[in-house]
Order: sequence, then C-alpha cells, then structure tokens
Amino acid sequence: MNSIVSRKRFLQLSALSAGALFIPSYFFSKKTSIPSNFLSTDDVTTLLKSAKSFCKEKKWAKAKSKYEQIISGRPQEVRAYDGLRRCIFQKPKQESAYIQILENAVKQFPDNKELKQRLYSQYIKIATGNKKVSRLKNSNLLELAKNKLSELAYQHPDDTCLQNQLEKVNKLIAFNAGEIHHKKNKNIKQLHKENQKLFKNRFENVSYEQLAAKLTTLKNKPYNKEREVHIRELYLILIKRNVKIHKTDQAIELAKEYHGLYPQDLSAIYWTRRLGEQRKDAHTLLQVEEKNHLTRQNFWSATAYFATTKKYQSTNTAKLQQLLSDMDQKKTDDNQEFILQCKKIDFYLQQGQNGEAEKRIHAMIKNKQGIKNTSVIDSVNVLVIKFLKKTQQEQLLQRYPYFIINARELTKSNDPWEQKIAILNQNRNFSKPAYMEKLNRFLNKA
Repeated sequence: MNSIVSRKRFLQLSALSAGALFIPSYFFSKKTSIPSNFLSTDDVTTLLKSAKSFCKEKKWAKAKSKYEQIISGRPQEVRAYDGLRRCIFQKPKQESAYIQILENAVKQFPDNKELKQRLYSQYIKIATGNKKVSRLKNSNLLELAKNKLSELAYQHPDDTCLQNQLEKVNKLIAFNAGEIHHKKNKNIKQLHKENQKLFKNRFENVSYEQLAAKLTTLKNKPYNKEREVHIRELYLILIKRNVKIHKTDQAIELAKEYHGLYPQDLSAIYWTRRLGEQRKDAHTLLQVEEKNHLTRQNFWSATAYFATTKKYQSTNTAKLQQLLSDMDQKKTDDNQEFILQCKKIDFYLQQGQNGEAEKRIHAMIKNKQGIKNTSVIDSVNVLVIKFLKKTQQEQLLQRYPYFIINARELTKSNDPWEQKIAILNQNRNFSKPAYMEKLNRFLNKA
C-alpha cells in the first residue's frame, strides 16, 4: 500500500498549501483597486479624530497607522495625507518618501486638484530646503513646480489659492532660491520680513466693530485648536486698540474675559495684570493671581499671588502663610529657596516680628557673604534697609551708600551692622551703575 506519505513529502505538500493561501490574494490585490467610498464619512471622521488624539499624545506610529487606514479606504482624503506628513516627518530625511506617496496618489487620481497642490507645494519646499533631494528628484525642481502649477491654475482660474501659490514660486525663481540657501539669500530674507509685516498688519484697516463681531462669531463655533489661535489674536488686537485710545475700562473687561477663557495664556495674564495695576484694581489683580495659582500650582504662581496679596490684603495673614507654605512645597532649586527666604523675612517685617526677621537676615548674610551677583546682593540689601527703617536706625540708613562703596575697608568694623553690610557687599560689581542707582532710589523712598 502506497497510501502512507513520507515525512519529507508531507513537508513539501504543506509548504505548497501555505503558499497557495498567499499567492492568490497577492495577485488579486494588485489587480483590484479599493473603491474610493470604501470608508463612510463617519468612519473617516472617527479615524481622523483618533489619529489626531494620538498625535497630541505623540504616539506617532499609532497615528500614522490610522492615517494609512484612511488612505487605504478613502485614497482621495487629503486630510489623511496632511496628517501622514506630520507623522512621517517626525523622523529626519523623509522628504523622498513623502513625495513618493503623493506622486503615487496623483498618478492614481490625476483629477484631484488638492492632491496635486500638496505635491507641488512639497516640490517647492524641497527645492528651497533640501538641495540634495531636490537635485536627485529634478535638476530644476522649482521650474517643474512652476510648470505644474501653471497648468493647474489654467484649469482652475478662479482658485485664488492656486494663483498665490504660482506667484510665490515665480518670486522664488526670480530670487534664485533653488540655488542660494534661504539663510544666505538676501532677497528671500527681505521677502520673509515683508510677509511677516503684512501678516501682522492684516487687520489694520478692519474696524473695531467688525473685529468684535468676528470674535463673537468664532467664540460661538464649536471648539477647534486652529480657531482658538484666531480667537486669542483677536482679543489681543481689541485690547491693544482700546489701550491706544485710552479706553482702559473696556480694555480690562476684554482682558478679564480673555483670561477667563484661557487662564494659562501668558498674554491674557500680562494684560490683566498690567491694566489692573494701571487702574489700581485690587479685586481684579487678586482674582487673576488666585486663578493663575489654582491653574498652574507652581512656585512662581504662588510667588506672584503672595506679592499681590501682601500689597492689597496685607492683613490676610492666613492667606500669606498659606502661600509661603505653597512656595516651600513647590520650590525646586537654590534660587527659589533664596526667594522664599526673602519673602519670609519680608512677611516677618510686615507682621512686626522684627526679632525673627533680624535673625534670618543675619543667617542670609552669612550664607551669601563674598558672592559677586549684584542682583542677589541687592535683594538682601533691600531687606536690611527695610529692617533698619522698621527699627528706626536712621543714621545707618543715611550712611548705607558709604558702607557699600567702602565695603572692603569696613569688613573689620566694630559696628555689627556696618560689618555685616560690608561683608555682604565686599565683592559686588560696580561696572553697571544702574544697580546702585536703583538701590539709591529705594533708599530715598525708605
């Protein structure tokens, strides 16, 4: 009976069977194109959101996979190509790979204007950036981009975006951008400056009412990160216009509204603080610092809140102590430790605890003696001056500049305070008179 198959023969047949599973699918995949509506619009939206979420988390491989999934099922979805570009370019030297993807897409869908625009735009970027890839692709890639864009612009004469793109490439060719690197190309630098100026002043001739209406419209639309940038920009323009015409009340209301929407925005914090100080609006200033500290919860937010509370609510001892505690918990380096100790001494002086303040000032001078950092030295000098004023030591206050200038000669003085002031200032740098002028102004106010 020959029905028994040998081990060798069995393995050969198994290999052929396994191959048969892959060979048909391989050939059919080459011949059969995926229909452009393979994914529904809802599917595409869901996948785009998922990919965007991965991008935010910097999970580029997962985001790339999602974009590739969209392109497989909806190969004309240009948003997927834009997202894929971002993922691919997380690694260096990927220009050729991305261009190949776009060229394949344009070859498959020659009537897709948006895919062509992206491809030609990529040609321009490579021609003016990566000369090596540019020359490998085409000896004159800018000229190729120009010709392709001219054809496309002729087919779509009403597309202003295309016309602008063509105008841009013509300028780049005129400026010899394909040969001279943009950092050394004077014409390109000048063009860049002009474009920046035009962009900055693009709302110059738009009325206040139109800008306010535009802001309201944008705020009422669903959240979008790109839209958020425009909202912030409009807030800044409207605030600055009000400041320019001295409408401080209107400006601060806008600043507060801006800060309410974006509590971590540095421009919102800056303008609310600045206008609050200008109006001496204690309520607004305390409110902005409280919100800033609640949002950020770091050493610097606690420091800013402490300074404002000390200035406008000096009797709120519990709040000041809490903020000192917050600063203590959030400090991360020696500089922050120094600032914290300065704030504590200032707090003790304000509370009339002169003995505790003096003890800490002596410890600080001992710790900082011999240093050359004038800014740090004068931070301690200010605390000493405040203490001398609190304890009514007017004679020492009047001679304070003398102690600083003659510090090296006075380090052995018999007077304890003269000696300490001299030890602190013995190595200070006098090359910048502004420091001494600032300290003298403080002394005159004291």
